[in-house]
Amino acid sequence: MVKRLIAPACLFLALTTLLLAIEKEPVGEYKVRRDRLAARIMGNVLVLRAAPEEELVKYQQERNFYYLTGFEQPGAILLLDAASDPPQEFLFLAERKPSAERWTGPKLGPGADAEKATGFAKVLSTDEFETTLRRVSEGGKAVYGLKDVESDIAFLRQTKSPTEIALLEKAVQITLKAHRAAVRTIAPGAMEYEVQAALEFEFTRNGAERPGYPSIVGSGPFSTILHYNDNTRRMQVGDVVVVDIGAEYSGYSADVTRTYPASGKFSPRQREIYQIVLEAQKAAIEKVKPGARISDLHNAAMSHIRSKGYEKYFIHGTSHHIGLEVHDVGDTSRALEPNMVITVEPGIYILEEQLGVRIEDDVVVTATGHRVLSNFPKEISEIEGLFKR
Repeated sequence: MVKRLIAPACLFLALTTLLLAIEKEPVGEYKVRRDRLAARIMGNVLVLRAAPEEELVKYQQERNFYYLTGFEQPGAILLLDAASDPPQEFLFLAERKPSAERWTGPKLGPGADAEKATGFAKVLSTDEFETTLRRVSEGGKAVYGLKDVESDIAFLRQTKSPTEIALLEKAVQITLKAHRAAVRTIAPGAMEYEVQAALEFEFTRNGAERPGYPSIVGSGPFSTILHYNDNTRRMQVGDVVVVDIGAEYSGYSADVTRTYPASGKFSPRQREIYQIVLEAQKAAIEKVKPGARISDLHNAAMSHIRSKGYEKYFIHGTSHHIGLEVHDVGDTSRALEPNMVITVEPGIYILEEQLGVRIEDDVVVTATGHRVLSNFPKEISEIEGLFKR
């Protein structure tokens, strides 16, 4: 009798632990998103499927599915019936297989526990999906898949809820701790991968699921390579080191870059280029406000860099949205609105001098202007001060 009672209790504890492993927004937030999407596709039926599971690969949910459900489990299906009035929604989960769970851990199956955990009124077995789809699609104009609604979801994802911004702020704060770890490790003779190991240790120990993108630690000639991430070079005296990193926390990725002197002090030439980039970044950040466009920010940064004669060395855009993806989805020509979160990251890359400088911060648009999320030293004196240990 005791054994029969203990097993379900242990299972319940395991499932609860699984659900709480990653911080989530309230389930009502996901419901609001589904309602907004239903309003945009009214009269149609939508089917979205979770990302498939790969053996021996850490699972990551398809970003749009996660945005609408907050659900981190493979094999799930979302059915949104926007042809009904009011719209109906269903989540379909595979029946639980205890023998498989010995290998992969406990999973949610259809039923009341899943309904409570996900906020869906109906969580059914995937065995019922085809029958349910046939029934609801009879009243719809069309059955949509992901490609049909990507632009609609992207439009919604560009403006963040307060809870999304809170998660992004946590991702940013973890990333700033990682920058401090990078500074403690950077020195002539150190390997780039040692810096990567130190900063990614901070990601993990502070609750990040993973890097939001491959960590960039580019020293010397590799400071001029935008997305260099081999991180295999030994740093030399006189190098600058571009550290472009972002922790992913609860699905949301930060994106913060600083450029450091490997020896702890910039040379006069490095100071010159660094100051130009810093002034360009400040000019671009000042443009961040509702109604502005990303092109306005880029023009401000480029104008300053051009005035100093280095426009040919500024070879990328100044800003992009961040969120569930580090280069988040959406129309970059859309005017900025409150609660959008973007990067501001000008740079100058002089290959022949093995000198690259990029400075990047994460900025949220407010009702009257902006707020920098990634408050971290970036003045020359502040950067050099970090190396006084």
